[in-house]
Amino acid sequence: MPVEVGKWVADSSDYRTDRYYRYAELTELLHRWAADNPDLVEIDTIGTSYEGKDIWVLTLTNKASGSHDTKPAYFVDANIHAGEVTGVATTLWLMNHLLNNVATDLSIRALFDETTLYVIPAINVDAMDLMLTGQASRVRSSIRPFPHKEQRDGLVKHDLDGDGLVASMRIKDPQGPWKVSERDPRLMVQRGVDERGGDYYFLLPEGTIQNWDGGAVKIAPDLMGLDVNRNFPADWAPYWEQQGAGEYPLSEPETRALAAFLVAHPNIHGAQHFHTQSAAILRPPTSKPDEDLPKFDLNTYKAIGAMGEEETGYPCISIFHDFAYDKKKPIRGGLLDWVYEQLGAFAFATELWSLPKKAGVEVPDFIEFFKTRPEDVDLAMLKVLDDELDGYGYKEWESFEHPQLGAVEVGGWDYQFAWQNPPGPWLEDVTSTNARFVIRAMGTAPKLAIQSPVVETLADDLRKVSVIVQNTGFLPTYVSEQGKKAGVNKPVKVSIELAGGAELVMGKAEIELGHLDGRANQYESPSFYTGYPIQSRAIAEWVIRQPGGTVTVKASCTKAGSTLLEINLDGEGTRNG
Repeated sequence: MPVEVGKWVADSSDYRTDRYYRYAELTELLHRWAADNPDLVEIDTIGTSYEGKDIWVLTLTNKASGSHDTKPAYFVDANIHAGEVTGVATTLWLMNHLLNNVATDLSIRALFDETTLYVIPAINVDAMDLMLTGQASRVRSSIRPFPHKEQRDGLVKHDLDGDGLVASMRIKDPQGPWKVSERDPRLMVQRGVDERGGDYYFLLPEGTIQNWDGGAVKIAPDLMGLDVNRNFPADWAPYWEQQGAGEYPLSEPETRALAAFLVAHPNIHGAQHFHTQSAAILRPPTSKPDEDLPKFDLNTYKAIGAMGEEETGYPCISIFHDFAYDKKKPIRGGLLDWVYEQLGAFAFATELWSLPKKAGVEVPDFIEFFKTRPEDVDLAMLKVLDDELDGYGYKEWESFEHPQLGAVEVGGWDYQFAWQNPPGPWLEDVTSTNARFVIRAMGTAPKLAIQSPVVETLADDLRKVSVIVQNTGFLPTYVSEQGKKAGVNKPVKVSIELAGGAELVMGKAEIELGHLDGRANQYESPSFYTGYPIQSRAIAEWVIRQPGGTVTVKASCTKAGSTLLEINLDGEGTRNG
């Protein structure tokens, strides 16, 4: 493996917080965790990639307290974009932390007992491996050729000097728009509008030019041009309108498998999709303004997002308002919007890591920053690389004889492990804080409790049984107004199971209580005018003919899971199940 790529890539499946993992080592590590924790972890595959690799999913919950699908669940995925491997590392830190602390941390133990966590550490496993083995460093997502089956003409980006990086080439030319910085000779800065008489350069990506005629140098479109995060049904548009979208929604094996898994797990109340680079927590909507969101959903997004801001220091922002590449062309077909719209779940997409943030640079506009930035910003980023990593992250310019262009120099930023992902020594600062946001978000789930059981004897063997069903969680049992609108978040039901030979005299064996509010419904300043109704609980009653013994009451809800209470008709106590 080229040395520059292999520097931060694990050479075994032993877990390290400062390393990135290729598919083989990742697979071995995940299976070992499942084998070492059989009461807490299950590993399965949601399907296979374009190349036929298994896409792993891990289910974390305490099996002794109930099956994973009887509990409210949180969902985490990463690496839908192949080069964004910091997300994989964040899922590993999260799972390692939970498993290492479940025995001693009561709050983590409660999460295992009461909730489920589904984790897909890597979605685009094919291209992830290409990147981490130095075979390609600029693949967006799937490796399936699209929209053309053959490479188109132009400059094809690839490694020329064998270090595994696709850096930049500078070519001296009197017409060039770039020059060497007077403040640091590694940096290239723009030539002045009326500047003449110096040494000037053209800048190109490292690579060779397919079918070049010796004139203009155009950049060839990527052979692997899919962006599977534009391949979901939410506001999908064809690829001639939305770059990378594929031929039709869910056209790719990875997206079909992921969508099928999510639909098959309606207990998911929240999700976190890990990306890189900007240090921002993104929330829907992508293609419309905040005003089009239900007020409750927007307020709840902001409340949960504020926890992420506390843990990570990242701002929680709207994609439409604050992260659109083109204000006139919103992003379409994204997973984030689809999970919110389809599952009614509060989903976030976190852009992990930011070299500017590490350098202490304030980024007022996330998109414009990458298009143009002052020289002082680049100098600050170089300084932090120099001070803490001996300059790693910026490749010194080196002479190279290009087979077509002649004398060039190769160098510049290490996009892969400086811009897109943090170098190994800085990795845990990113993964740990973002994993803690996930842990806190897991705790927002709606939670059912059966309380205040009362048994009233009406005659010798005739009894009235009543209970209060309470939502003790932050979120309501419908989770979001969008979930209620889509009809995917079913209401609370409560049922009673009698002893053999007993008779239900009045009431239904199963009663639909409707939805129960959570604390989120009152998550604003106290009202001096209207007050707040208590709508987080409801009563259920039955009249039964049973001389004694016990009955079992069960409450359940799609997003809030289920709970049992065994009631002793003779008044000698009850038992939760």
